[in-house]
Amino acid sequence: MFSFAFLCTSPDNNKLLTDDIRYLGVGGHLFAIAAQKSVDYGYDGYMYGFAANKELLDHYVETFNGEVIGVLHPYQFAIDEVNAKKIMEVYDYDWTDEEI
Repeated sequence: MFSFAFLCTSPDNNKLLTDDIRYLGVGGHLFAIAAQKSVDYGYDGYMYGFAANKELLDHYVETFNGEVIGVLHPYQFAIDEVNAKKIMEVYDYDWTDEEI
């Protein structure tokens, strides 16, 4: 079983579209949620993904200690369980399945 999620920047948080960033740390929180879901599904926090570009890939490597895999795509990366745990410790959140 695989779980897929897409992390995208909203126009309000895209530094290429606006000088007035509305929210900081959104990406980290999304990775924390993905890491927790990975744990919930028995994958120990391991996460695999594809960055949109080289700049974003470098950001994931530097900020979240991601490892470049580059097998299926040049911007493919992985985050192991140790670094997933660190992400969950830094970016805490209250998860709810409640619909707004």
